[in-house]
Amino acid sequence: MSDQGSPNSIKISPKQTGECEKIDIVFKDIDYTVIKKKNQQHILRGVSGICKNSQVNAILGSSGAGKTTLLNILCQRVQNSSTQVLKGDILANNIAYSADQFTQFASYVMQDDILLEALTVKECFQFAANLKTTGTAEQKSKKVEEITKMLKLEKCQNTFIGGNFVKGISGGEKKRTSIGYELISNPQCIFLDEPTSGLDSFTAYCIIDLLRRYAHNQNKTVVFTIHQPSSDIWNMLDHVMLMVEGQFIYQGPGGMNVVNYFSSIGFKCPIHSNPADYLMSIMSNGNEINQKNYSLYYQEYSNNLKPVIMREIQQSQQGNLPAKQLGTSYFYQIAQITLRQTKILKRNPILFIARLIQSILISLLMGAIYWQIPGPLDNPTQRNINDKNGFMFFWVYGNFMMALLPCVLTFPQEKQTYLREENSKLYSVGPYFIGKYIVDILPSAFFPALSSIIVYWMIGLNTDNPGKVLFLIFVCAIQGITGLGLGYLCGCIFQNAQVSIAVTPMLLIPFMLFGGYYKNQGDYASWIGWIQYLSPFKYSFSAVAQNEYSYEGQGYPQNPIHQLNFDLSMWESVGCLIVLSFAYTIVAFVLLSLLKQKVQ
Repeated sequence: MSDQGSPNSIKISPKQTGECEKIDIVFKDIDYTVIKKKNQQHILRGVSGICKNSQVNAILGSSGAGKTTLLNILCQRVQNSSTQVLKGDILANNIAYSADQFTQFASYVMQDDILLEALTVKECFQFAANLKTTGTAEQKSKKVEEITKMLKLEKCQNTFIGGNFVKGISGGEKKRTSIGYELISNPQCIFLDEPTSGLDSFTAYCIIDLLRRYAHNQNKTVVFTIHQPSSDIWNMLDHVMLMVEGQFIYQGPGGMNVVNYFSSIGFKCPIHSNPADYLMSIMSNGNEINQKNYSLYYQEYSNNLKPVIMREIQQSQQGNLPAKQLGTSYFYQIAQITLRQTKILKRNPILFIARLIQSILISLLMGAIYWQIPGPLDNPTQRNINDKNGFMFFWVYGNFMMALLPCVLTFPQEKQTYLREENSKLYSVGPYFIGKYIVDILPSAFFPALSSIIVYWMIGLNTDNPGKVLFLIFVCAIQGITGLGLGYLCGCIFQNAQVSIAVTPMLLIPFMLFGGYYKNQGDYASWIGWIQYLSPFKYSFSAVAQNEYSYEGQGYPQNPIHQLNFDLSMWESVGCLIVLSFAYTIVAFVLLSLLKQKVQ
């Protein structure tokens, strides 16, 4: 059942880098409490242990035992705050390390495969290699080929990852891609949360076998949580940690050593049974008899195994930790992210085509509804002016929403990829934001401009000179870019698209009411009128209305500009709209920087 032969490897010479070839992860007296309003939840209770190099270290336990929490703590993804208290020491080769130092010698693979669906397997690896490894382009491409062979992904390397909109690779291939994405930098330690979750038994076996060979052949430290391994996987675990309600009941060699230990304290595994299944059955907190036995488990562990573990901790590997630095420049990171976002845009045509059709259909519908509204030479009535005002306000509002809504839908989803990659130090927040913004700004300006060209002559707007047409197109494009900025802002605040879609309209309603159409700008109460200066609709409506109603020849006898009581000139309104667009974007960038969190 095992794959034959040694895997291809990406080797970093310790002599060249000054790094220690082997790393032991040690943790001492880890105590973790979550503080809630009514009570405190004690998740880990003073646990100590060691994850050895050149071995597969597995943390097992039933749901709620604390195994994933321990893994996240070892990866420095849990920090002290007002809602959680963490105590204890976490060491690598007897040296304390921070979250930033962790990324220099280790990688973390989450349970969920957070990958961009419109990229191929090879492109995912190439992106990681470009940003997280050093060397020439040829050397980076060679590393990609080696990791692809090591993970046996050659057949699907040019297939899309896939997701909601794109058909792609299988679950097992996606899991191996997630692992390869982190292995591309050849870390000395790799941590994985439930790497076999949702996979069939053979695929799960292949993944654990891959990790075992990676640990044994290259002297790496492999640590993962696993819920209920098969008997074949159980026999591959070198070092096992069993947890019950935040405490260890076993820690030591895997395989028959675990079975023999529990037999010695009165818990004999039935013949021909999977030891992992039996152990899970006696650890489950859903059984009243098990809960009574917990004190016995703890006592026997404390008497028999804990002294051994403490000696192993004292004898653990010593040495300096790697001191890798991000080897790519700021502008190189921007270029790589821009290139990736461009590929995603090109390969996800559904959203692009939907926006194109939407722009054309709405333009035609608006042109049909407001067909040839009488101008100043056609003896317009007050009703005609009101109709034209209604069109212009709805038009700037529609252009704003057409740019905002796609961003509100997609940004929270892509933010998960950003958080994972930023935590892995592939790039910093600046290059990601700028690279994404460069690509997103083009359709946000293009579609409003296209819609304006279609609708302009259907409505019969001002054709006094060509500059009037260009000015309207320009204002609508800026309005679209402003919508993009507010979309980024909402996407940074909210964690998922559903919440963002639900809350964003509530934020827009005040902007609409203070846009100058539903109520005259001179009639706002002084205590609340300041809100109008935050509304992008005020400035865009003011600009396009003044552009429309200012004629070089005969004007409107009713003077619509005076009626609307604008307090800014046409170009002042454009300037304020541009400033507001920058303000939305800058605040979004600041929030993305401040609200970034360790992905757990």
